[in-house]
Amino acid sequence: MTDYAAVTRTVQRVELDPNAVLKEAWLLYKRLFFRSVLMGAAVFGVIHFVQALAGSGRSGLALTLLALMLSIGGVTLVQGGLVEIVRGLHDDGDDDVPVFEALSRASGRVLKLVCVSFLVGLGVALGTLLFVIPGMIFAVRCAVAVPVAMLEDGNARAALRRSRALLAGNGWSVCKVLFAVGVLNLVVVLPLTMVARGHGQFGIWVATTLASALTAPYAAHALTVIYYALVQPGRPVVLEPGRRWESVWAAESEKPESAWDEYERRFDEREQRWS
Repeated sequence: MTDYAAVTRTVQRVELDPNAVLKEAWLLYKRLFFRSVLMGAAVFGVIHFVQALAGSGRSGLALTLLALMLSIGGVTLVQGGLVEIVRGLHDDGDDDVPVFEALSRASGRVLKLVCVSFLVGLGVALGTLLFVIPGMIFAVRCAVAVPVAMLEDGNARAALRRSRALLAGNGWSVCKVLFAVGVLNLVVVLPLTMVARGHGQFGIWVATTLASALTAPYAAHALTVIYYALVQPGRPVVLEPGRRWESVWAAESEKPESAWDEYERRFDEREQRWS
């Protein structure tokens, strides 16, 4: 796993451009459309099916708890899987990560992702009780906690602290991105919901699954773009097909050795022979 935290310490604070973030997220969305939607449909289809059974009025407590667990775990699994697909594309130029392989990689961190989602949800809920604004501020500050949890080491609380540190000074820009993503989600969800009316539980299941599968990837891609824009500023997230990502530290290691570096290396070799 790439040590993005180490890279961030070597770069200057950057100012996010919301329009650039949304544009690059759209490029990712188009390039990864079929895999992203397939991933969402596979997971959200199961989630919404169990939710429909639990809400039918004939389910027991066990099915209700199962629906709750699937909702929390499934959503975080999709988010992690989408981040993993972009990571392969960004770091390695690997544009062929299969859907279920990405989900398998994300499953290794699903507990951490669930903890992150729980802490963010709890913070937003408590903040909303305090006249709404604190909840919105907390949500913005923790916007990239999921990409951090997937791409960096540390526990869930460390992911939240890292997200706040990365987004410092860019809260308004992140808020604009989240608002734009929310509006786009409504544009997709509302028509599907209206069409599903009158088609019974099956129609509702199809509509909710399709809406989630279409909207979740773009939201996840936008947050991942924000993360990379802050960790590796000036470098596009989307690589051209067939190209590999040349990281900062890889380029640094390939620099020709200076005369001083050569002198230090030879001095260290002599010390090792004498010791």
